[in-house]
Amino acid sequence: MAQTEDKIYLITGANTGIGKATALGLAKTRGMVLLLCRNERKGEKAKEEIVRLTGNEQVYLYIMDLASFKSVRNTAQEMKKRFNKIDVLVNNAAAFYTSFALTDDGFERQFQVNHLSGFLLTLLLLDHVKAADDGRIINVSSKGNYKGAIHFEDLNLEKNYNGLKAYRQSKLANVLFTYELARRLSDSKVTVNTLHPGVVGTQIGYANNRRLPALVWWLGRHFMINDEQGAETTLYLALSEEISGVTGKYFDKCKPKRSADKSYDLALAQKLWDISEEYVGL
Repeated sequence: MAQTEDKIYLITGANTGIGKATALGLAKTRGMVLLLCRNERKGEKAKEEIVRLTGNEQVYLYIMDLASFKSVRNTAQEMKKRFNKIDVLVNNAAAFYTSFALTDDGFERQFQVNHLSGFLLTLLLLDHVKAADDGRIINVSSKGNYKGAIHFEDLNLEKNYNGLKAYRQSKLANVLFTYELARRLSDSKVTVNTLHPGVVGTQIGYANNRRLPALVWWLGRHFMINDEQGAETTLYLALSEEISGVTGKYFDKCKPKRSADKSYDLALAQKLWDISEEYVGL
């Protein structure tokens, strides 16, 4: 792997699971790695471990809560003040909840954490990604996009909430956002891609849930791939020279793959973009 001391990598949800494994892989290239995490204690622990394992002192922690648009805006403003470019932006953080709740901004937690806040962060930092020679935006989705639907009549799913339904909606939104942003940036050097990391035995399935689905996930995690394997496709999209210039694609196991049929619906993508802009206040 080539040395990239001058590169700046930014990754959300970097204190555990796939995000931490991705951050570790990025730090091994000797580039600067910015960890955006909600939990300061866990973030500091992850940072210290990454520095110890890689010897890369250019690993920095920033606290950001994706359940708060104010927090996202404040963090983006800090990034823009401190750095003149971002080479790779990885929207990795995601949540899964079996119980319904709204954020303080008034949106269903999964829709805001998994889609809206990543949408906001990306657009706020877009000029900094454009300033890089080979700017890359990577949105971590999942195979849940295949069974997802965007419920415009009830995006918060307040009438009939189901955690898996909400998760699939957010993961389809990741892919729709990726493709629409790639189209809008077609005349720039920036590439935008999305991926399925694999079924990884992370805490996402049980950390925030105490019901039967959490137990099933906890028991089944032994049959899932590990964090390092789950980070492989993200690292490929972030670092590989062979995909330089490749944009608007969905990847699985480091190979381009067709995503859900509805993810190619231009009108659906435009409608989601417009309502996302409205919701985040852009």
